[in-house]
Amino acid sequence: MSKPAVFKPWFRAFNAHRWQWWLGFKLALLTVVCGIGLLALSGWFITASAIFVTVNIYAPGSGIRFFAVTRTVARYVERLVNHDLVLKIQARWRIAWFKRFQRHAYEGLARFRVAQAIQGLTRHIEAMDNLWLRLAMPAFAVAAVSLCFIFWFSFYHWALAGIVVITGLGAYWLISRLAHYSLLQAVKVEKYQHRIRARGMALTESLEEVMAWKQFDKQSERITYYSRETERAFQFEQRRARKIKLLLEWLTHGAVIGIYWVAIQLFIDPNAQVSSAEVVMLLLAALAWQELLLELPQQWQTYGRTALASRRLLAEQTNSSAKAKVVESVDASLRWDNVTVYRQSRQLFAPISLQAVAGEWVWLSAPSGEGKSTLLNATAGMYANFSGKIAVPKLSEFNYLTQHTDILDDTVFNNLTLGRQLDDQRIWKVLEWVELAERIRQMPEQLNSRIGELGIRLSGGQYRRLALARALLKDAPLVILDEPFSGLEVDLAARITERLMNELPLSIVLVASHHVPASVRAHDRHTVVELGHC
Repeated sequence: MSKPAVFKPWFRAFNAHRWQWWLGFKLALLTVVCGIGLLALSGWFITASAIFVTVNIYAPGSGIRFFAVTRTVARYVERLVNHDLVLKIQARWRIAWFKRFQRHAYEGLARFRVAQAIQGLTRHIEAMDNLWLRLAMPAFAVAAVSLCFIFWFSFYHWALAGIVVITGLGAYWLISRLAHYSLLQAVKVEKYQHRIRARGMALTESLEEVMAWKQFDKQSERITYYSRETERAFQFEQRRARKIKLLLEWLTHGAVIGIYWVAIQLFIDPNAQVSSAEVVMLLLAALAWQELLLELPQQWQTYGRTALASRRLLAEQTNSSAKAKVVESVDASLRWDNVTVYRQSRQLFAPISLQAVAGEWVWLSAPSGEGKSTLLNATAGMYANFSGKIAVPKLSEFNYLTQHTDILDDTVFNNLTLGRQLDDQRIWKVLEWVELAERIRQMPEQLNSRIGELGIRLSGGQYRRLALARALLKDAPLVILDEPFSGLEVDLAARITERLMNELPLSIVLVASHHVPASVRAHDRHTVVELGHC
């Protein structure tokens, strides 16, 4: 089973609302006790009616009505209290995480985009509702009821209390085994699902390249393989849970038989003075206790996903302090000192060292998947799993064109400015740089023309140039361009490159590209870095 430390922050959060969770627990316990009392008292009434010719039905009837009404009201209020508590805790954690992303806007992109990060973290936070509703609270309630049974049964005979103790310890061992296997399977399923998502996104975003290299069938086979492994892990978890539940059923059935046998012996023993109604009450109470125990496997099947979600949240919380940092250079240069990046503990390329000053261009060249985009993210402070030292002109002051950009279903002006205060003269100037000004002037409302969802009114090359223009609107000492000319003709890309060299004399331009033009390799202001294998 996972160490309890993985849940410490959550229990501290519950402690901040201790009056509410204590009330919820007491209501849950009251619900269970009333259910057991209702069953036991009903059994006593039925037995008494069968044995005696006359019986006062009002005496047990009032108790039965009391237990029934109290159980219904307590169960309803307990649901309200506990669900309200869980929603409060979840809201508290969501607010804390959103504030963290707001304080560290670009650091929030350390391993993935902000939207994906928030989606994943929200999913983990939602999984934590199991901690109280399906794990802690039912386990605490069963433990409390078991202690009550030990105390109650000890008045009749020590053997009855001993059966409860032995059964409780056996149930604890079985549930702990279930939790352990649940965590192992959750880790395996999470790994396979992550690979499915990663390969699916890569296949979608680079479909043309995959088709060109005739890799579509191979990539699809890998996705199918991970899907089968995920399904296999789910089935294994279900089989393990059914096996443990079956063992728990055998254990509790044996306990019920043992309690009934001891109760019969007490009924036969004239010195014990145990009535037939009491025997029935003991048996029915034991059956009710058995039902509580048999509900635990289904509830604790979620332990693995809950513990894994808590691990992910704690890892994200401490991730930034444990990883490398980008520093600010004293001479306003870009410097890499023996820098390499890692992905899932695998070094992507041999360490590189480089220094560039304003007006110089650095081109990263390597096949797809060799770490170009990852190194750009590390330089921008958006990826912390690297070794060596990275120094940039100014921290968090850079322009960044990512490999996959989004165009809004909005006007050209709003797509370029994204809410920033920029004058039209600057916008038209940058559009001239990327040779898009003439196309925008031909549109009915020029800058105020809508370009449709996903830029449908633009061609693929125009779409990319609009994203490039957006990245160049603000002056910055460092300009990072990831595949800026994808989808563009070679001559057009060369013209834009030549123009940007003249227009960005005070910026260091860092470019990642599959193919570096021959004219660039021959230019003294351009440095080409080939990312080699380690």
